[in-house]
Amino acid sequence: MFYARNRATTSPTMAEINITPLVDVLLTVLIIFMVTAPLVTRSIPFPLASGEKTSVEPLTLALSIRDTGELVLDGQSTSRRGLDQQLQVASARGVPIQLDIKPEPHSSYDNLANVLAIAQNNRISGVRVVALQNE
Repeated sequence: MFYARNRATTSPTMAEINITPLVDVLLTVLIIFMVTAPLVTRSIPFPLASGEKTSVEPLTLALSIRDTGELVLDGQSTSRRGLDQQLQVASARGVPIQLDIKPEPHSSYDNLANVLAIAQNNRISGVRVVALQNE
């Protein structure tokens, strides 16, 4: 106790900090972030429109997904396999295809995901998900 009282009166307060451990920790965290950041980032391939205008009018197909999971392509009920076949026939024409998907409000997301997968398998890049207007 005598030592603490004596030291406080004879020496000024130390206003120094040892920053070596702080720098070590910060460099370690920096290295960890530099190693993990490239692993976390993922690129999503997203086709961007080019500046060229196409003279060919795209073939527009309207697809409705009902609450029950039923698929209706241009007013005709179809199955997933039938949709796949019809999209293959349409893409074989060589005309760009615009697929407008209109899911009903309470339809399952799985049905929409399946339709998007079918469109992707048939290399249809013009896909729009259209929301139904509330009446």
